Amino acid sequence: MKSISQVFFCMLFFSSLANAQTIEINAALKELEVGNYDKVIASLSSVESIISKASVNDKVTFYYLKGTALVATANKKTNIFENLSQAVVAFNNLIEVENKSNRYKYTSEAIESLKKIKGVLLNSAKEDFAIENFTDSSNKFYQAYLMDRTDTLQLYNAAVSYKKSNNNVLSLKCYEELKAINYSGNFMVYVAFSKDKLRDEYFGTVQERNAKIRNGSHARAREEYQSKKAEIYKNIAMFYVRSRNKEKAIKAISEARNLDNQNFSLALIEANLYLETKDYYRFDSLVSLIIEFKCNKAQLLTYFGENCHDEKYFEGAEYYYKKAIEIDPNYSKAYAGLLALMVEKSNKITAK
Repeated sequence: MKSISQVFFCMLFFSSLANAQTIEINAALKELEVGNYDKVIASLSSVESIISKASVNDKVTFYYLKGTALVATANKKTNIFENLSQAVVAFNNLIEVENKSNRYKYTSEAIESLKKIKGVLLNSAKEDFAIENFTDSSNKFYQAYLMDRTDTLQLYNAAVSYKKSNNNVLSLKCYEELKAINYSGNFMVYVAFSKDKLRDEYFGTVQERNAKIRNGSHARAREEYQSKKAEIYKNIAMFYVRSRNKEKAIKAISEARNLDNQNFSLALIEANLYLETKDYYRFDSLVSLIIEFKCNKAQLLTYFGENCHDEKYFEGAEYYYKKAIEIDPNYSKAYAGLLALMVEKSNKITAK
C-alpha cells in the first residue's frame, strides 16, 4: 500500500512540474510576441534546470524561445558575444531534439538563425580586431569556427587574434589545430618587378600593384598564391621556445625551417637551441650554413662565440672568436670576447 502511495505521489509531483514548465513556456511565448525579450529569458530561466524532463514539444519550444530572445537581445548590442554564444547552444539543442524525435517544426528556422549569428559574430569580430580589442575578437572568431568547422579561415583568424592579445595558450591551441588539419590558407598576392630595386615586390591588393605599373616604376605584373604554413609552424615553434620546452621547440623549428629555410631568425633560434641542449655537432653544422650566406660574418661569429661562452662550450667559443678576428682583424668585440674566455679558462685551470 505504501509503495502505491509513493508512486502516486511521484506521478502527481512530476505532473505538477510538467504543468509548471508548460505554463512558464506559454508565458514566455506571449512575452516574445510583444518583444519583451528580457521577460522571455527570465520566464525560461525558472524551468531550465528541469527542461530535460519535459515533453518533446515543450523542449523544442523552450529552445526556440530562448535562442530567439537571446539573438534579439544581442541585436540591441547587449553582451553580444555572451548572448549569441548561448543562442548557438539553444538552437543546436533544438535541432538535436527534433532530429531525435523525427518531428521538425523549427529546425529550418534554427539553421537560418545560426547562419545569421555567424555573420553577426564575424562582423563584430572584425570590428573588434580593427580597434585592437583582440580579446573579444579572438573569442568571436573561434566561436564562428566552432559553429562551422569547415570554415578554417576563422580558426586561423582566432589564432592570430589570440596571439595579439598575448593569450599564448589559446593561440598555440589554434595553431596546433591548424597544423593538425594541414591548413595552408593559400592567399593571392600581387607581384610586379621593381625597376629601381631590380627585384620582385609583393602587394596586398591588385589596385596597389596596378598603380605602380601605371606610373612606370614597375613591370611584369603577375599573381601567385602563398601559403600560411610556414607562418603557422614558426608561431608554434616560438611559443615552445618562450615556454622553455626545448624538445618540442627544436622539433617545431625544424619543421618550420623545412617550409621556410631562408628565415634567418628561425635559423638563429634553432642553432641556439642545439647549443643549449649541448648538441654541438648540429649547432656547429647549422652555424656554418648561417655564416656562409651572411655578409656581417665577424659580427655574427662573435655573437655565436659569446653564446658558446655563456653555455660553457669553450672550444666552440674560442673557435668562433678566432674566426671572427681572422675575417676582420679590426673587430674589437671579438678580441674582448676571446680575452674574457682566456681569463675564465685560466682561472679554472688555476682553481684545479
